[in-house]
Amino acid sequence: MMSFLRSAFVVGRRDFVATVYSRTFLVFLAGPLLIIGISFIFGNVVEKTARKDTRSAVAVVATESGYAPIKAAYDRLGPTFGESPDLIRDEPDYDLSLQVENLLASKDKRVVAVLTGGLAKPVLTGSVSAESRTRKQMALIVDDARRRQALEKAGLPLPPADLAFVQVSESAGSIARERSATAIFAIMLIFVLTMLLAGMLLSNLIEEKSNKVIEVLSAAIPVNAIFLGKLFSMLAVSLVGVAVWVGGALLAGTIWSSGGLDLPAPAVGWPAFIPLLILYFAANYLLLGALFIGIGSQAASIREVQTLSMPISVGQMLILMLAMTAGGQHENAIGIGGAIFPFSSPLVMVSRAAQMPELWPHLLALAWQALWVWITLSLAAALFRRNVMKSGSMVPRRLRRSKA
Repeated sequence: MMSFLRSAFVVGRRDFVATVYSRTFLVFLAGPLLIIGISFIFGNVVEKTARKDTRSAVAVVATESGYAPIKAAYDRLGPTFGESPDLIRDEPDYDLSLQVENLLASKDKRVVAVLTGGLAKPVLTGSVSAESRTRKQMALIVDDARRRQALEKAGLPLPPADLAFVQVSESAGSIARERSATAIFAIMLIFVLTMLLAGMLLSNLIEEKSNKVIEVLSAAIPVNAIFLGKLFSMLAVSLVGVAVWVGGALLAGTIWSSGGLDLPAPAVGWPAFIPLLILYFAANYLLLGALFIGIGSQAASIREVQTLSMPISVGQMLILMLAMTAGGQHENAIGIGGAIFPFSSPLVMVSRAAQMPELWPHLLALAWQALWVWITLSLAAALFRRNVMKSGSMVPRRLRRSKA
């Protein structure tokens, strides 16, 4: 066993040094850092642009007295609407139809609809549908204004409701919603990083197969040790890249951003969640990497690897969909199934860490995932010995038979 691990370490160290100390690795590291920097700069520019008033508006053709109850209703209901257009007043003109046409054609005022007729006979004209949010919002505003006006005429003014309010720091619903956001962020982070980095393993063996290096290594070292060393060396390379990119993102956030990424605290707490996030990234990388090594070892050329890229990407998207679906249903059959299925287990379990406080399931999950890494790697090595190495060893055997 020690000799097996020593052989895997030798192969892994060789691949790690050859990769990290190359010029292409610097380009590999610089690419995402450049994207991160551009993203922060672009984000700040977009944020400054978004501060400008670019919302649409609804014009109300009415006198000051006729506009006042509508504006009061808008001020009362506006905060509950979320997104709503601005309200502007335009003094009535002698030609109402021409006035409406001019308002809708005005580029400076950005009018999407015009309300005419006052509260007695309101008419909304504009480029909005009958089921649009703007039309429903204006209907509520007019209805509220008419009701209050009717009560005031009847001598029954409606005072504002005296609603007592008690604020608490948190509730079960708010905690669940916030932790769900942390879970989705963790799932997407692991998925994107793995999708970017694990693809290198597809073509990892193609070059060595073409240079006959793999035959030399397999003559002295077990194929399982070769695959294990290559898998963990690429994981180490990926972790170096992730560390550099995270450092670059934190530096860019410190320089350009006024506030950081404010994620709600996960259920297990940040001190336990961050190591679990790293472990589940490593487990997800090793699981997919073992599968990719097996596929790449069977491919005969780069063209075959490129052909396999599409179904592999589709498979990764299906795994992501399964993990996103199972991520909020940990006690149901789909959640348990997603945690058991090895290739979605890391994503589902990191979501569980964000939403549920128990730690013991993660020990079982990591052991289960490690078992499947070994199973997948052993199957890949067995297929490589049977389909690739055996076909290569038949040539000398035929030569020996011809000489005999």
